Amino acid sequence: MAIDLPNKTKKDLKNQLQEIQSEYPQFNWIPEENFHITIHFFGEVPRTQRLIERLKEQLYDKESFYLYSTDSGLFINKKIIIYLNFRKEKKLLEIEKAIGDKKDFIPHLTFARCRIPSKQQYFVLKKKVEKLAIDINFPVKALILFQSIPNGKYPVYKKLAKFSLL
Repeated sequence: MAIDLPNKTKKDLKNQLQEIQSEYPQFNWIPEENFHITIHFFGEVPRTQRLIERLKEQLYDKESFYLYSTDSGLFINKKIIIYLNFRKEKKLLEIEKAIGDKKDFIPHLTFARCRIPSKQQYFVLKKKVEKLAIDINFPVKALILFQSIPNGKYPVYKKLAKFSLL
């Protein structure tokens, strides 16, 4: 389950990432069209239609809200993932609870992946990422259920369902 960013916001984010992208061209930078905020990862779902029906029931009365970026960070999961955090909004927390929030999952927008560098390179990168001043905000009027399809360097995200918010 994800939040798709408005096209203008995707362009703003891409512009704000240009400096660090030019500094680290060897990273796998997520293409602008793939920018989205993951709010819940369902994993392999054999019966997507059943999931879609369940989500319709759980989200029918959820309200729209605004999202505001806060800070950037990175975590290691086979590779280094560089991501953008967002302010926790009460309405988003209600949505996460309704769809079965996993307590260890943090809503985020991944904008780059890279191999795990040496310890020294890691700490330099960590400092640079933490100093990034990315400022985006936008209204969230719908949630999207994406299917992630592996396709070489970047997955293809197929929209399975859209859930409009009040």
